[in-house]
Amino acid sequence: MPTDASVATQILYWVLTPVRLFRQRTAVNLVVSYVAMALITITLLLSALMAMILWPQLGQWLQFEEVAIDGYLGEQARAYAQWLDPQRLEVAIEGELDPAEYDRLEADLQAIVAAAVPGFEGAFEESFAFRIAHVAILDMEGMVVASDDPAWIAPGDPVSRFSLGSTRGVTARTLSLDGELDPAWGTLYSMEVANERTSASYPLVMNDGEMAGVLVLEGNPIREVIGGESRIELLRYFGQQFRQVIWYVTIPAIVVAIPFGVWRARSISRRLERMASAADAMAEGELDARIPVRQRDEIGRLAERFNEMAATIEFNERTRRAFISNVSHELRTPLSIIRATVERQLGQTGTLDPAQIASLGVIERESDMLDRMITDLFTLTRIGEQSLRLERKVFDLADLAGEAVAGIRDLAWSQSRVSVESLVSPDVPHVLADHLRIRQVLNNLLYNALRHTPEGGLIVVQAKPAGSMVEVSVSDTGRGIPSAEIDHVFERYYQAERGVRHDDGSGLGLSIVKQLVTAHGGEISVESREGEGTTFRFTLPQAP
Repeated sequence: MPTDASVATQILYWVLTPVRLFRQRTAVNLVVSYVAMALITITLLLSALMAMILWPQLGQWLQFEEVAIDGYLGEQARAYAQWLDPQRLEVAIEGELDPAEYDRLEADLQAIVAAAVPGFEGAFEESFAFRIAHVAILDMEGMVVASDDPAWIAPGDPVSRFSLGSTRGVTARTLSLDGELDPAWGTLYSMEVANERTSASYPLVMNDGEMAGVLVLEGNPIREVIGGESRIELLRYFGQQFRQVIWYVTIPAIVVAIPFGVWRARSISRRLERMASAADAMAEGELDARIPVRQRDEIGRLAERFNEMAATIEFNERTRRAFISNVSHELRTPLSIIRATVERQLGQTGTLDPAQIASLGVIERESDMLDRMITDLFTLTRIGEQSLRLERKVFDLADLAGEAVAGIRDLAWSQSRVSVESLVSPDVPHVLADHLRIRQVLNNLLYNALRHTPEGGLIVVQAKPAGSMVEVSVSDTGRGIPSAEIDHVFERYYQAERGVRHDDGSGLGLSIVKQLVTAHGGEISVESREGEGTTFRFTLPQAP
């Protein structure tokens, strides 16, 4: 973010930071995905719970009706068993209770159903149903000893006469456990639910540890207990219960998901970063970059293909450089013969007519141009192979600029009537660089300027200190560079690829210039306005 950005921009930048990290960093993306998975799981559970409340048949089909179980009924069965007095119930089960006591027992059972037992809760509201619909006492044979309502089940009836399957189930399970804990609940009581009605049973264990019978409670539908016939009230009730326990589920889920997500994200992200680093290295010219392959998954296979591709590119590039180097070397011999022959012929001025001299001049100029192109190819190959050695030494930049300008001045004036001048002051600090390569940089920039400067133009070389560096500039009054192309001028073969290469240009000069300047630790830039001219600037380190 720019340091001079407005306050609103800075606020927006920080607000959108999580989104930016999510989109740009694989690790953040994976961590968020794991946390989201945990939250989505909890949300789906809540949604399923709400769906079963609003659509009871769903719970029956999926056998998830237990979500409507009345969890308090088991504790009430335990409490009522103690309130009724197990010793008294043992006497009733043995049939030795006198009629008056038996009537009082039935009255107590009816009081349980009516929620009239002192110290026990009644209905939530006056319009709601009581929690318990029926209560019964059974002996160890599964026969009813007493109940609150003979129409529901009468004394002497077997457990099979219970109409509700959940009531039959819990009674039989408690009898079979014979006073042991119910493994499903971890308690002495057992509970089941059917048609939203909860049934609970509690073993009647005597002082000697023997079980004499069982107390059975059958509840009203949970919807009627907590909300009449309103499912909205039922939903509100379960919502309140869910909010009380959600943190016990959500927090552990997130606590587990985040470290797991970070671990997985770091593992995958490190492997992707190695691939990205290798790709960046290849883009910067390190064709021997490879990725270590330790796993055979999708990323591992991608790394293997990357290594294969990199090996192919490296082989092709080495072959290309070797070819160019060999061709450049082989072309120098015939070119030297041509130039020597032309020079020898031009030395015989007395035997040549003007037309012959002009023709030999054309051959000489084209030979010079071909020599520069071969030199560019050879230099480019050596730079690519990293075999170009720089012989750094301290020298006077003013002298070098004067030599370079003198070498092109006559040609520029004779061919195009273009003036070339050096305005580099002798006071400019000396530089530490390779004299030959910087001369090559200046020559390429001067010839490039000459190719693009029309007749009557001017080319100027200047230099000035720039901190610990010296900035050199080559300016011309030529046609300039279109703004759409200015970012491409240092690309190799750019002109040739776009069909705008000049007859005397190779399309390599500026690419070589940039690589030579960079090899010296400097930087190069270009400024241009179409129709007004171009200025190339590059920096070199000052001599200590």
